[in-house]
Amino acid sequence: MPVGRLSILISCLLLACSALAQHTQHTPHTDSSKKFNIADSARRDTARRDTARFRRNNALRDLFADSAKLTSSDFQLQIEKTYLIMNNVRNKSELGLRVKEIKQDLADNDSMLAILKDNVLNNSAALNLRNLQVFKTLLLHIQEASKEEHQLLDSTEGKLVDLRNSMKALVGDTTMRQLWRDSALRAQFQPQLKGMRELFTGATQKLRGAMAAVNLLQTHVSANSLTTAQLLDKVTSLLNTSAARIFGKEYNYLWEKDTISLSNSARSSIGKAYDGERKALHYYFKDSNQKRLFLLLIGLLFFIWLYRNIRTLKRLNAMESLANMEFEYLPNNYIVASFIMMFAVAPLFDLHAPSVYIESMQFLMLVILTVICWKKWPRRLFLYWIAVMVLYICFSFTHHMADPGLGQRTWLILLNILSVVFGMLFLSQIQRNLPMRGFLRFVINLHNIMNLVSVICNMAGRVSLAQILGSTAIFAFTQAIGLAVFSKICMEAILQQIVASRLRRNVQARLNYQPVLTGFRRPILFLTVILWLIVFFTNLNIYTSVMDALGVFLTTPRSIGSAEFTLGGVLLFFFIIWLAHLLQKYVGFFFGDTGTAEDDEIHNKGARSRLLIARLILLCLGYLLAVAASGVPVDKITIVLGALGVGIGLGLQNIVNNFVSGIILIFDRPLQIGDVVQIGDKQGRVREIGLRSSTLMTGDGAEVIIPNGDVLGQQIVNWTLSNNQQRIQLNLSVTGNNDMEVVTNTVKKAILASGFVYENREPSVLFTKVHDEGFDLTVYFWCVDIGKAGEAKSAVNLLLYQHLKSVGIQLK
Repeated sequence: MPVGRLSILISCLLLACSALAQHTQHTPHTDSSKKFNIADSARRDTARRDTARFRRNNALRDLFADSAKLTSSDFQLQIEKTYLIMNNVRNKSELGLRVKEIKQDLADNDSMLAILKDNVLNNSAALNLRNLQVFKTLLLHIQEASKEEHQLLDSTEGKLVDLRNSMKALVGDTTMRQLWRDSALRAQFQPQLKGMRELFTGATQKLRGAMAAVNLLQTHVSANSLTTAQLLDKVTSLLNTSAARIFGKEYNYLWEKDTISLSNSARSSIGKAYDGERKALHYYFKDSNQKRLFLLLIGLLFFIWLYRNIRTLKRLNAMESLANMEFEYLPNNYIVASFIMMFAVAPLFDLHAPSVYIESMQFLMLVILTVICWKKWPRRLFLYWIAVMVLYICFSFTHHMADPGLGQRTWLILLNILSVVFGMLFLSQIQRNLPMRGFLRFVINLHNIMNLVSVICNMAGRVSLAQILGSTAIFAFTQAIGLAVFSKICMEAILQQIVASRLRRNVQARLNYQPVLTGFRRPILFLTVILWLIVFFTNLNIYTSVMDALGVFLTTPRSIGSAEFTLGGVLLFFFIIWLAHLLQKYVGFFFGDTGTAEDDEIHNKGARSRLLIARLILLCLGYLLAVAASGVPVDKITIVLGALGVGIGLGLQNIVNNFVSGIILIFDRPLQIGDVVQIGDKQGRVREIGLRSSTLMTGDGAEVIIPNGDVLGQQIVNWTLSNNQQRIQLNLSVTGNNDMEVVTNTVKKAILASGFVYENREPSVLFTKVHDEGFDLTVYFWCVDIGKAGEAKSAVNLLLYQHLKSVGIQLK
């Protein structure tokens, strides 16, 4: 019973729990679904609101978009920039004319180096001193040209590398990459991109070809430089050997039997050597066209200068003014004189030219000299000159004696003897007919001595040395004669310039030309000696050696304490300063100023002042250039200037004061050259304004030198600052007529008749005292030129006496 009730109770409880569970499970599910539907609806409303807000924000962002975002115009601008860069690359990839000429130059160099290499390495035994000097000169020329070509090619390569880098920058440009990746943009800019692709391909191909060509040329130039250096070392070694050989006994004594005979192979080797020399000279003449064009320009400018002055003289009918100035070659032979100028200065513009080139320029000068001296020299002197010219030509062929036998050696001795004879005859005639007599006397005596030494060397078997000495002697002789005429032409050209400039300034006074000749004689002599030495050492075949030794001597660093210098820098410093002083001293001569002008010859004070400024500028530039060219360190100059400043503060005050005052006078111009001034108790005309002092020329002819500091420190009375007029006062006492109007008119008429009165200012007549017999007068009139004030007073006094006497008035 209890068990049955218990089981029934448990069953009821289970049923109740089951029913309760079912009820509980059903009721919450219904509530959750309702809550889920409400929440989902809310989320959809929120999403709709967020979408609307997002769309509104996108519209605002589209309207106010960020400027960093690329637009079509940005892409178009970048395309234009790319076009410009690639066009620049394509245009600048074109190699210049000089680079293209290098290819032809290298071909010529290859041909010439092959000839030189064959002679130097395979035919060295047949080369004499002259051949080796020509080869060395040519190799030095090729070496210098190779350095210039290498520098040009390196510079061109650098420019091409810069162009290549600009192309690399285009390849890495992000804007252009974006344009290429975007199909829509590619379609929009299809025409531009197509043209740009073609331009890019053409520019890269051109740049690649240019770089390849430059690299090839660089390799070729480097190979030629190496070959040239090797040959130059070999030629230098052969020159040292040949120089020692020519002083040795090459052949038997002249009185001995000739036992030396050349084989056919030896003769062929000598012919090969001369053929190589001929080709080398042909190459040199072909490669030096620019130098000859420059020489032609020098001659043309000299001709224009002479012709301009001659035309001025003819226009002003002043050719007779040259008659008393000892003109010999000008003005009639100005065309021939221009050629002499051109050939005389040729060695200066090619300091490392072969001897044959120098000889050819010299021969042309001698031919022109023969033309100009035909009617200028006395007949006997001209015949001697013709004989010397024949000897010059004969000696020119002595260089090519391959196997000098007894006949050739005897012929060479005969030429030496004839040279000495005509040298002595010529020396007897130069005293009266040629300038630079001291220089010519030295050269002719040296010529005779060298010919005598040549005879001795020939007899002793030193035939090569005899050839060199004889040829050099006659070449030095003829060159000296040509340079003497050249110096005379230069002096006459300067005198002609001075005369023409004075006539253009309307200066009619007589010219004292001796100071001009004295001033220019020394620099022209210096130039003449330099030209002669260049030719002399070149003909001796030692010019290169002398220049090398001199270069080493002048460029070797030396030191005194902590200061380091070179002798070349010191000499260059003093040479530039000397040249600056020379130019500032003589520059006025080219504008008609001889330094001896009288007071009435100064017509253009402004021109004289400008000339003074030009002299100051020349001096300043000369000193600055001298300091820069000397190579003196700037810190050392600063120390010197500091020490100089202490010296100025202690003892150089007056000098610096005068120097600064001189600069103020030059630029401020309270007085100018030619002004009539009164400074303190000194009165006169300003003759010169220097950097330290000024010079006054008084009426008595004395030259008063006044320091510039004293000039500025005193009152300056300048009578001619703005005009040349001066008021003159005359005190008169007249009797015999009491009519004041008659007296006044008569006095004025007499003054105006003198010709010294300034027309725009009428004379003034003042009556200072009246008495029974007449009047006391004070007369004022303006003289047109203060320099003629004394003449004006004299003339007016005479005219007053005559005019007053004619109307019955007497002067007391």
